[in-house]
Amino acid sequence: MAVSKKKIEKIRHRIKAVMQNPARSPRFSLETFLLVLSMVYGAGMRLRARLYEIGWLPSRTLPCRVISIGNICVGGTGKTPMTIFVARTIRNLGYRVVVVSRGYHGRMETTGGIVSDGQSLLATVDDAGDEPYLMARVLKGVPVIVGSRRYQAGLLAVRRFDPEVIVLDDAFQHLALKRDLDLVLLDHQLPLGNGRMLPRGTLREPPTALRRAHALVFTRSREHGPRKRSIFPWTPRRPVFYTTHTPVIRTDGASRAREPFLTRVTDLSLLKGRKVFAFAGLADNEQFFATLEAHGCEMICRRSFNDHHYYGDQEIDALLETAQASGADSVVTTLKDYVKLAHRGPWPVAWIAVDVEINFLGKGADFRQLLRETLRLPE
Repeated sequence: MAVSKKKIEKIRHRIKAVMQNPARSPRFSLETFLLVLSMVYGAGMRLRARLYEIGWLPSRTLPCRVISIGNICVGGTGKTPMTIFVARTIRNLGYRVVVVSRGYHGRMETTGGIVSDGQSLLATVDDAGDEPYLMARVLKGVPVIVGSRRYQAGLLAVRRFDPEVIVLDDAFQHLALKRDLDLVLLDHQLPLGNGRMLPRGTLREPPTALRRAHALVFTRSREHGPRKRSIFPWTPRRPVFYTTHTPVIRTDGASRAREPFLTRVTDLSLLKGRKVFAFAGLADNEQFFATLEAHGCEMICRRSFNDHHYYGDQEIDALLETAQASGADSVVTTLKDYVKLAHRGPWPVAWIAVDVEINFLGKGADFRQLLRETLRLPE
């Protein structure tokens, strides 16, 4: 008997709820089953890390500086905006930099390929994956390359663009490629999730893996303060930085362009008083919706999709029909989702896309100095 889509979604939400709950569970339960799986997974990750550490699994070196940006928990900690920030910072220092990403869910994930040469787009969003394509759209003068085998993707970058620096997106667990700086992003409120390994929790590796990190960056911080006590045993002397995710808005005003890419608007009061149809495909859609409400818009209708959701033509048509039927002034989504839809423009309604930028709470100069020291760049 086929399992209905609704039932699959119900199971998925149940598992997600378990992953976020640290409480102990009865002996025979879904929680206990997932806990057993997480113990097996954790043992495998420890063994894998040890094999790389002693050299039984090879880790290769590229002929340039390599900076890795990653995290230890699944879900959105802001790796993409941090990758953009780091790449721009290095570019503004006058150095050649290339971003290398896995290309998750893109057609080039396995084969590898060039998304952008820093000036022109050379791949579609379906080829590149949503996050690399987004980076290619917003990063000027910085080529973007995708490929699950980062060493091979890095060699492609070296052959084509001769970079002085490669920035790896989401690569903390990719131990097959050596790096000069490992930046690990941690959610300021829940740096280790519920403290459990996948699939019982959200940890991709045991917390001891943080010993590999050269610096920690707490994201979504409200203020800088003492580092989280749960991190102390593994990172006693690591530099610690605190950042916020600042929402910025891009809008097209019902642009007639064939493929409108939204122009940045910094005044968030644009949302105030608007009746909007909102949708998103993120790791945490509720946080996105809460951001919209916090800025004074009225969500008359909303839709949630899984992270990295693929929008087919029929689904896009259905979203537009729903937006128009609801009487919404605008359609609001994330920039990550919008780039997967832009090819369907021009739009019959106004679109607003919410993007995120990284801002440091103090120590921004220290972070840039860390980059200079790692890359041996002059003041």
